Amino acid sequence: TSAEDEGIFLEGTGSLLLDRVNRKAYCSLSARADEEMMIEFCEDFEYTPVIFKAYQTVGDERLSIYHTNVMMALGEDYAVICLDSIDDKKEAKNVLNHLKEDGKEVIKITEAQVNAFAGNMMQVHNDKGERILVMSDQAYNSLTAVQIEKLETYNEILHPSISTIETLGGGSVRCMMAEVFLPKA
Repeated sequence: TSAEDEGIFLEGTGSLLLDRVNRKAYCSLSARADEEMMIEFCEDFEYTPVIFKAYQTVGDERLSIYHTNVMMALGEDYAVICLDSIDDKKEAKNVLNHLKEDGKEVIKITEAQVNAFAGNMMQVHNDKGERILVMSDQAYNSLTAVQIEKLETYNEILHPSISTIETLGGGSVRCMMAEVFLPKA
């Protein structure tokens, strides 16, 4: 697009977490997620934008998290999120208020868990309509027993080992999956 020619991006499902039921789009701004493009997307598709900036500690620096799906995942009835990565307390409170307003249980994760890809998970439905939460084995092993118990009240958890992808590819489960919302033929 013309925006790409100007070095402006909004990288789809990595940058945006869409709550399709409540028509909200969560986005952590970064070099891969431009605020104006985000607002334009929300206007075009009639979503309410929930915009914030998330950071991670790298050495002694706080650097922007490149994709929202690194630090946050949305299920139908819950949100997994690293609120500690949102340094601006007003922004963190705004995100939290939107999640609670929509009746989502907030399951907090730590920055160490983000580094183990615990924010990069996706809830899907099988052919029987049952909910399954897919995450990597590394992400699963980083979670506490309490976090796992909470997640299992909403869905079965599937956690394959994808260490090669996580080590060499730079992403995890959600990065490898697409959300398809088409009716069955």
